[in-house]
Amino acid sequence: MARLLGPGLLVALFVACSGGGDSNIPPPADPQTCTSGACDLDCGATDRCAPSCSSFDGDCNARCADNCAYTCKSGPNCKVTCGADCTIACESTSTCGATCGARCRYTCTSVNDCAPNVGDASEVTCTSTGNCNPTCTGSCRVHCTSTGPCNVTCPGGAAPTKCDDGWSCGGPC
Repeated sequence: MARLLGPGLLVALFVACSGGGDSNIPPPADPQTCTSGACDLDCGATDRCAPSCSSFDGDCNARCADNCAYTCKSGPNCKVTCGADCTIACESTSTCGATCGARCRYTCTSVNDCAPNVGDASEVTCTSTGNCNPTCTGSCRVHCTSTGPCNVTCPGGAAPTKCDDGWSCGGPC
């Protein structure tokens, strides 16, 4: 219904009708975002997926393909499995586990236990953590700032190279 209230002023009223559905059912949640409870996010083969968890009170588990951008903060446990060229950021959690492919960028801040398994040419940064225990399956660079133990495992049991701010596997600092 529409009504003209004066010169150039039109007020319209639209009445929405139910098509027989239940108006109390909320729309589906975004499958890539979780903000409560336990989270199990799966992006499938979608390239450039960005799963995230924040202020959750269970585990935040995610799976994604290449070019994934995973964020996890303010909850107990984070874990992600992704392909190559992924960016992983955990903040203010108990744990942050990750398994990622080549050229992974993993950042762990204010987390008790940081334990990524990263592919070739990856970079790991741990800041203000209880410990930082990355396993590198190829060359990698590990930065440790204000952490407890920083234990780097290199491929084939090779010893990591000590750098000013951490370690390196298979390459220079």
